[in-house]
Amino acid sequence: MNDVFVERMVKKKFETTDLLVVLGVILGILVATLAGFVVGMLIIPFPMITLLVAAGAVFGGYKLVSMRMLEFEYSLTNGFVTVDKIMNRSTRKRMTSFECDSCEDIGKYTENEARLKTRSFDARVFATQFADHRDSWYMIVRSGKTGKTLVVFDPDEDLLAAVKKYIPRALKFEKFGRG
Repeated sequence: MNDVFVERMVKKKFETTDLLVVLGVILGILVATLAGFVVGMLIIPFPMITLLVAAGAVFGGYKLVSMRMLEFEYSLTNGFVTVDKIMNRSTRKRMTSFECDSCEDIGKYTENEARLKTRSFDARVFATQFADHRDSWYMIVRSGKTGKTLVVFDPDEDLLAAVKKYIPRALKFEKFGRG
């Protein structure tokens, strides 16, 4: 049998909530700088405090805003899937990993959203392009680290075809037919 390797990157779209976070960070920088000015000039006559507080606030604000620039990477290697979150193209965090043969359910997320919200899971992993999860798929899997996990992701045709190869046969026939 040939080895199967499929890797996909999905960039999270910048949405209204992200804009609100950026505006909040800018407001926080201004408040911290003003507080540093009051302390550094009026309370303790040491102007360097103002500069240090302003520099710290700008650096912290930059870090907070850059954490909103997200990408998700899905890798499938011979039935083993990993889902990573990449922040600002520099920091990678493993969200979950699992074997496709541990899949208990799969389908379109928007069609099953109400049912899935009421179910109990050890972990929920949302690695999608849009916050409303349109055109997303879900898998309920058993993972060694995260337990029973709901994974919501945005596969393309190649990734979905590769996942179909490795999910349990009965589930594949139930969800996708014999085709």
